[in-house]
Amino acid sequence: MVDLKDSRSGVPLVSISSMTFNHTPFIRQCLDSLLMQKTNFPLEILIHDDASTDGTKEIVEEYASRYPDLIFPIFQKENQYSKGVRGIMSRYNYPRARGRYIAICEGDDYWSDPFKLQKQVDFLEAHDDYVLAFHDFRIVDDRGQVIDENPLPPAQKKDASRKDLILGNRMTMTLTLCFRNVIKAFPPEKDNVTNGDTFLISMLGNHGKGKWMGDVIEKAVYRSHSGGIWSMTSKKDKIPAQINTYYWLYRYYLRLGKLSYALSWYIKILYVRLTRKAGILGAKK
Repeated sequence: MVDLKDSRSGVPLVSISSMTFNHTPFIRQCLDSLLMQKTNFPLEILIHDDASTDGTKEIVEEYASRYPDLIFPIFQKENQYSKGVRGIMSRYNYPRARGRYIAICEGDDYWSDPFKLQKQVDFLEAHDDYVLAFHDFRIVDDRGQVIDENPLPPAQKKDASRKDLILGNRMTMTLTLCFRNVIKAFPPEKDNVTNGDTFLISMLGNHGKGKWMGDVIEKAVYRSHSGGIWSMTSKKDKIPAQINTYYWLYRYYLRLGKLSYALSWYIKILYVRLTRKAGILGAKK
């Protein structure tokens, strides 16, 4: 096992994808957690900064100048999200990922286990029928105080079948993932969703199973703060986004002729709508 700093030669085996926007209070902790990874293979860190205005860009530039063979940033001059661009990670980072595997850690999150990637890659290299490995996480606030030590329900802490992944039946947070770089082009349906994580996991499920590694990898840390677009979205406002994602997954599988998957996603839409309606009616009584 060698330290990451001594394993930068050659084509990277893992591409780490990180998205940043106004993450000045958090970006150093994120990048340090990536740099502390100890592996016996080379990595690359792909950063996309969506026109930050708070000094995040300068911090990323500082790190990139210190690790020019390891950190490869893109700096937008105009904020792409505010212009309506969705699927930013799949548009700007995935196409330039050279690794056989991809891992994700957004600029306000961080990893705790220095052997996270080594453990995940070791498993995936030995098991061709698995497309991804995932593990546990905790939620903290902007000061690092724990909000929820165990947000993942016990029933979710187990391996996922291909069908589990395809139909969104397993809660796999992207900051815990390491997955095979098998998706070379994303369908147009994905560009219509706000939160593309569910879409990504579903697509990956067509290539294999998911391995739960929460028993051997320390929890990653997801940060909920006022600057987080998704974490600060109310539960009420998340429901339309959820339905929208399910709808476009329905359309995607319908277009591919995978009717059983399309039907399953359509049923999920009906379930969410009915339970939401029931909740509203219940609140009025």
